[in-house]
Amino acid sequence: MQQRVYAPLSALNAYNYCPHRVYLEFVCGQWKDNDHTIKGILNHERAHSGEKRYDGNRIQTTQVYIKSDRYQLVGKVDIVEEKEDEIYPVEYKKGKAGQWTNDHLQLCAQAICLEEQLELEIEKGYLWYFNSRSREEVYFDQELRDETIWTAKKVLNIMKNNLIPPKEYTSRCKGCSLQDICLPQEISKLNKDM
Repeated sequence: MQQRVYAPLSALNAYNYCPHRVYLEFVCGQWKDNDHTIKGILNHERAHSGEKRYDGNRIQTTQVYIKSDRYQLVGKVDIVEEKEDEIYPVEYKKGKAGQWTNDHLQLCAQAICLEEQLELEIEKGYLWYFNSRSREEVYFDQELRDETIWTAKKVLNIMKNNLIPPKEYTSRCKGCSLQDICLPQEISKLNKDM
């Protein structure tokens, strides 16, 4: 019997950022910290405490482990908030607020997992950005849900079949912690010289 493979929720974020990163990180097990990843870890200390907090009329449960058998997703939510009759995920991010599709996909995947486990519908979630000290509301419309499920399938395909997505050198490579392992600029230059 073949073992089921589950895609980590963070792999959806990574795929949108760079599909090749998914291969390096989640198939090859490559990882290297840089200042961005270290700051992210430090910013998440409180969210990963595993405690339950009360913030006004909100109940916040930190570091909640979740999964979806239907879409083969697994991971954790930084904070699951309950307010009145609503339950929704809150994801912490190091950077500044903006329309970051990769963050929206990860948050929507969290909601999909929570919906399956709790048997309820979640219409929105929140992204908390440390650098801008702002909270962005994200609605899980059908377009975002479809893109999230499509991305999960792409990630699972890479992981199950050991597929190697092509490397493309872009401006995003400069901030990537795996740049010294991937060598995208060098590979790009070699390909042009051939």
